[in-house]
Amino acid sequence: MKIFAIFLSITPSFVHVFIRRLMGASIGSGSRIRFGTILISRKIKIGKKVNIGPFAYISANEVNISDSSKIKALSVVSATKIILGKYTHISPLTIINGEHTENAIFKVGDHSRFFPFCWIDTGEGVDIGNNVGIGGHTLIFTHGVWSDYLDGGPISYGPVKIEDNVWLPWRVFIMPNVTIGKNAIIGANSTVTKSVAANVVAAGSPAKKVKENAIDKLSKEEKTDRALHILAEYSKYLSFKSGMQNKIEGNQLVIGSNKIIIDEIEGVNRQDIIFLVNKTISETEITKLKAQGISIVFHTNKSVIIASKNPICSDFIEFLRRYGIRLSI
Repeated sequence: MKIFAIFLSITPSFVHVFIRRLMGASIGSGSRIRFGTILISRKIKIGKKVNIGPFAYISANEVNISDSSKIKALSVVSATKIILGKYTHISPLTIINGEHTENAIFKVGDHSRFFPFCWIDTGEGVDIGNNVGIGGHTLIFTHGVWSDYLDGGPISYGPVKIEDNVWLPWRVFIMPNVTIGKNAIIGANSTVTKSVAANVVAAGSPAKKVKENAIDKLSKEEKTDRALHILAEYSKYLSFKSGMQNKIEGNQLVIGSNKIIIDEIEGVNRQDIIFLVNKTISETEITKLKAQGISIVFHTNKSVIIASKNPICSDFIEFLRRYGIRLSI
């Protein structure tokens, strides 16, 4: 199997994917396995628009990668079972590795991202939820052993679980048998030796709770104010990056003949973008707007409908990532 995987690694992507399909792998349309990538697995299921490599190394008994995920160049992902959700992003020079034990399952939810130079040990299992940010130089270990156990040395083995919407800035060290609850934020350069409750800020070495309510609950008015702040910053961004003439008018950003408008569906035109922050609209209204070539960004369910070829739409979606807003297309 290894020799076969090495042979495929030096073929063009379309050849690699074609042969994998002939051998029984399920690989969706638009997916690419780039030059130099070694993929070793008995069972492969890859969704649509997945991009792997170049020069990545993936090894598992079973690989399951959902739509629009990316494993970038010079990364290693090795476990008994690998499960990646939609829009997962593993940055270059990330090492995810461990002995292929019964427990060595590496599972990641949707829209989670690993930044460069992470080292993650998968030996006892690592379970990461949706919308989790793993900062660069982060270390996650599911084992701790060196001193002789029979001479009284300490031994630690156990899984790590990181629940939805957790943020680990750069250089966080997580020890075995740790669970980090939903919406928690860990301070940079922290060492997490014990589990962290949901929705708190913890920092230090060892990490301790420093603040309750890491994520504030906002009123509708506060959400609208923040959305207007995003539009104002995007206006500055467009002016600097491309020299585009634009201006803020009330609850909308006017860009040439088009606009991005917050929570309003009246008076919109083809190639406009509706940014729904508090407002909900019916399926009938959505169908009508799509037919008119009007794109819709839904903050409530973190999704987007692109209904025109206006390049501002994709640019605005990427800009929203600066504010932790990750959207499914």
